[in-house]
Amino acid sequence: MAKWIIKQNTYNMEQDFCGVPASIVEIIRSRGVEEEKIEDCLSATPQLTYDPFLLVDLKPAAEKLISFAKSGKRICVYGDYDADGVTSTTLLYTVLKYLTPNVCYYVPSRFTDGYGLNNRAIDKIKEDGVELLITVDCGSTSPLEVEYAKSLGLEVIITDHHRLRDGQDPDCLFVNPKRPGCEYPFKELSGCGVAFKLAQGIQRLLEKEGDLTISKSRLNNLLDLVAISTVADVVPLLDENRNLVKYGLDRINRRNRTGLNSLLERLDISDKQINSSNIAFILAPNLNALGRMDSAALGVELLASFDDKSKLDELADATVKTNITRKSVQEDTARRCEEAMAVGDCGDYAPIIFVPGAHEGVAGIVAGNLKERLRKPVCIVTPADDGTLKGTGRSVTGINLHELFENCGDVFIRFGGHAGACGFSLKPECLDEFRTRMQELVKAQIEKDPSLLEESLYIEKELAENEKTLEYASNIQKLEPFGESNPVPLFCIRNAHVSNAYNMGADGQHIRFNVTAADGISINCVLFSRAAEFEGIVYNGARIDVAGELDINEYRGERKLQIRVRDIRVSK
Repeated sequence: MAKWIIKQNTYNMEQDFCGVPASIVEIIRSRGVEEEKIEDCLSATPQLTYDPFLLVDLKPAAEKLISFAKSGKRICVYGDYDADGVTSTTLLYTVLKYLTPNVCYYVPSRFTDGYGLNNRAIDKIKEDGVELLITVDCGSTSPLEVEYAKSLGLEVIITDHHRLRDGQDPDCLFVNPKRPGCEYPFKELSGCGVAFKLAQGIQRLLEKEGDLTISKSRLNNLLDLVAISTVADVVPLLDENRNLVKYGLDRINRRNRTGLNSLLERLDISDKQINSSNIAFILAPNLNALGRMDSAALGVELLASFDDKSKLDELADATVKTNITRKSVQEDTARRCEEAMAVGDCGDYAPIIFVPGAHEGVAGIVAGNLKERLRKPVCIVTPADDGTLKGTGRSVTGINLHELFENCGDVFIRFGGHAGACGFSLKPECLDEFRTRMQELVKAQIEKDPSLLEESLYIEKELAENEKTLEYASNIQKLEPFGESNPVPLFCIRNAHVSNAYNMGADGQHIRFNVTAADGISINCVLFSRAAEFEGIVYNGARIDVAGELDINEYRGERKLQIRVRDIRVSK
């Protein structure tokens, strides 16, 4: 059961905005949307976007790409092995293919190349006759590799969205909204979002010359890729990102991309209206599985081609089968971790789990799942081929994993990451020291603030009588697409009477029930997969507080208001 944090209302209940209730406008404000952008946020056709040429080095990068393409010089798009990298590579490769046949792409392997630029891959690219190397979704932290590529005679352009290492900018054309001195108004684009801004720049420069090879229609057809990347890479769904995803979802639902349609068919969602949740929980895991288990280049091949439907169906089949394998390997790795925790002293405050044979491609997911279940930072460590140990860690909100690692940095060969996730390597003889020091550091933080390990549920407000309506729920949908920094709003009803409670599902794992508060309005509630957790709380006649998403259930042409329950507690 989570700690409920119900926000304090600061708005005038009587004052609507653009026909939207004030309480919903307050939700928008609370998410950092500036006053002058609220109307655009509520619009069905938002216009908020920024001039791509505000990105430092974007204009000369676009000019160089056009020049190389027109002169027939070979260009290579260098990506990354996750969903953002796959979509980024697909987008820029597609744009350059409109201009020249002399373009290729390289997607590194997690297992042989690692993240970002590496010299082995650069050698291969040079041998392939490439004269211009441009990265997408990587490269900000590869200044030495950039110098190596330049020493071989390659021109290099870096496009990325990741944070930089202090004072180590790559010495080349470098497009990244987070780079020092960049005045681009929005810093949180995905890697594919940055690639799209570059494509915008290319389109505008060509149009100025009277060259209409890349029409605005062709450009807008790439927004499906931007939507997938933005949701998959868990960047904030606010400001320009929100609009890119909104229009990108429209493109996905027009079903214009043949390979993506093949994948939707194999995932049995081709007849559905795709939303951000479908991307996050269905599309992204399948695309990410390619890089976790094998080669993400298959994903680019699937998304970049519009010909030979039978071939694309085969690629989609392979993608889905790879994700099935990923799930199986993930379950095996999770089982090994549970066994290791059961028989060994992994640490009470921050489990450091040593698991020989843990699969590198899924260790991060398993660590994340354990972190959520245990409400503690978790690291999984396994032997590497070179005799060292390699590991990955995930942490709960409030406990900064990167800062913890910095405080015991002398035990590592190397480490990197951010507050919530880090990767590292260390010598085998340092494992016990690492484990001991992590327990001490986390214990000290918990003793200072015990709430750090407590799950918190952030609730917008208790529903008023006039908010328990289909119209109010429809207005909430104007805040879509939902995702990082723009989550589905949660509401609560307190001191409610339970009626018509019954279990559903083959094992009775779901519950449907009605709640009626003092205002006499009854709302249907549904709780998925957690019936056993609330068995002694939800029963006919019980008095409960319920929190969840206000939803519209459409069934056989009938629309009914319901709450998709997130938590339940006994009323005081």
